[in-house]
Amino acid sequence: GINAEYGKDDGGVGALKAGLSAFSRLFDHRAIIQGEARYFTEEFQNKRRGVEAAQLAECQQMIERHCGETLPAAAATADSSLIELDKKVLQLTQLCDLILPDRIDAGVDSSVPYTRPPSPGHDTQWDNFMGEIEEEKQLIDTLFNNEIEQFKLYLDHHGPG
Repeated sequence: GINAEYGKDDGGVGALKAGLSAFSRLFDHRAIIQGEARYFTEEFQNKRRGVEAAQLAECQQMIERHCGETLPAAAATADSSLIELDKKVLQLTQLCDLILPDRIDAGVDSSVPYTRPPSPGHDTQWDNFMGEIEEEKQLIDTLFNNEIEQFKLYLDHHGPG
């Protein structure tokens, strides 16, 4: 090919350059592709932001519902249960004070039942309770023995049948 600019034969290099230039102008759309990619990226991010904003709003509603309704109700339930539990613990502590010794000796074998000697002022309720039980037992034994004696007397006078 002849180079029209210089009027020399350049072996087709000029034609090749011209062809590459035309090809480049027709098919090299880097700027357009980059613009389209940028537009797609921005649209994607905007849509994602919308979805993320909706998810955040939903999370905020759940948090507000839990903070406004669920947690206060759970706290009220726990408070009422704690009051009942506190009463029961106090009752059990008082019972343990009646039953357990004032001191626990670390050298004593805990598998052996321990009976504490009476401790004036600490065991009065238990002692009174046990005394009343013993009195009732003796009264029942006495009544039973009286009934047996009367039955024997009846049999002595009337015979067995």
